[in-house]
Amino acid sequence: MKMSPFFSELSSSYAYEIEDLTWDSAGDNVLASRLKVKRDQFADLLPMSEFDPVMVAPAFRGAFRFNSPEAMARLIAGQPDDFPEWAEVESTLELEPWARKLAQRALASPGGEQFMLIAAGLEYIQSGPGPATATVEAAASPGGETDEDDEEHEDLAEAGEDYLSEQGFDRRS
Repeated sequence: MKMSPFFSELSSSYAYEIEDLTWDSAGDNVLASRLKVKRDQFADLLPMSEFDPVMVAPAFRGAFRFNSPEAMARLIAGQPDDFPEWAEVESTLELEPWARKLAQRALASPGGEQFMLIAAGLEYIQSGPGPATATVEAAASPGGETDEDDEEHEDLAEAGEDYLSEQGFDRRS
């Protein structure tokens, strides 16, 4: 699965957000109850969708059934300025009945169409092989990501994990 740098970055953050929502401090799986809270507070969270869609998108966890992998692949390979219209993507998926009201509310808000595209894209990525196995579409022009850049990103990620571990946080990897 190829994805744009935009979706690559968001999908990693989204995977961490879902992981964070899944477990409480005692190690119990509390995802269902935390998703219910997100859905119940959706109207209050919606303004964040313009600057931090990863915090709002979990409200749509499990909301989509994807009927066209090709359409979703085109979506996640694009940048926000190149996204298709929501109506085009919506016609290629099914929205669970419980999520329709949330979608209507999102679409009626500023930036709602883009948010719905992002939420669908993130859920599609999570339903597939996942962000760790997806490849990022490198820029065709000079200055695109190279193997050295990837290694540098991995080194920085490892350093970040080490630092957080030293501060008493659990390692994610």
